[in-house]
Amino acid sequence: MKPEIDKTAGKRLTLQKQAIIDVLHADERMLTAEEVYGRVREKHPNISLGTVYRNLQGFSTQGVVRRTLYADGKARYEMAGHVHHHHLICLDCGGATEVPWCPVGNEVVSFMAESDFSPVSHQFEIYGHCKQCREKKK
Repeated sequence: MKPEIDKTAGKRLTLQKQAIIDVLHADERMLTAEEVYGRVREKHPNISLGTVYRNLQGFSTQGVVRRTLYADGKARYEMAGHVHHHHLICLDCGGATEVPWCPVGNEVVSFMAESDFSPVSHQFEIYGHCKQCREKKK
């Protein structure tokens, strides 16, 4: 399913923007901006890395793309989709496994209500070492 891009802000969906979305839509992994840039350049060799960064930021703000900051300091991007999820992230290979439920429990929800806080979004990632990487080290 192709994502809905908000065009109400007066911004048109250019071929370059569509190419960025297509790259993220085609890969189930989370990709760095540099990886997205490399793949988009195959079809649009004149695109700049700055253009990719700006558009990923814009898509993230719109909620079309989800940005996750890894422990190495690099952000990874994926299509936001309609399913809220979190990740287990391997510090060795960078692989990510989706956590199929939200760990924000009733205690946090109650605290937000008591604090009269209205959340917009949240992220939850657990960093560690996947089974394959641990076995490689043995």
